[in-house]
Amino acid sequence: MSENVNSNLSLELWRALTNTFEVLEKSHSKRMTSFKLTTPQISVLNELYINGSLPLNIISKKLNVTGANITCIMDNLQKRNLAERVSSTNDRRIINAGLTKEGKSVVKKLTPLFAKSIDEATQNLTDDEKKTLLELLKKLTT
Repeated sequence: MSENVNSNLSLELWRALTNTFEVLEKSHSKRMTSFKLTTPQISVLNELYINGSLPLNIISKKLNVTGANITCIMDNLQKRNLAERVSSTNDRRIINAGLTKEGKSVVKKLTPLFAKSIDEATQNLTDDEKKTLLELLKKLTT
């Protein structure tokens, strides 16, 4: 039975995806250390920079993380004056997140370095291979 599990193509794929993510994440994190931000914090900042102010539950869904995780990320971003919570003017139950001036400044500095880091991490792939990989990964999540 152990041989069947080890030879299972889906399991091999899972291991490869997990290992690839961990290797890329570690490499990327090392490149971004000067900002002293975690990858989830960078993701939230980028989401707010691209989309403007958003409800916390929408950010949570977009980034596929729990509400508790978004709360912790926002707490840490607020401590550094990079993001702020603002009550919705339409519905008091909704709390929106937005970037502060300092947060916008950090994202402007961070974005080119972030893109360069991803380019370096994927430099062994051709553009066609990147497109194919992207299409295949999208099939896994739809």
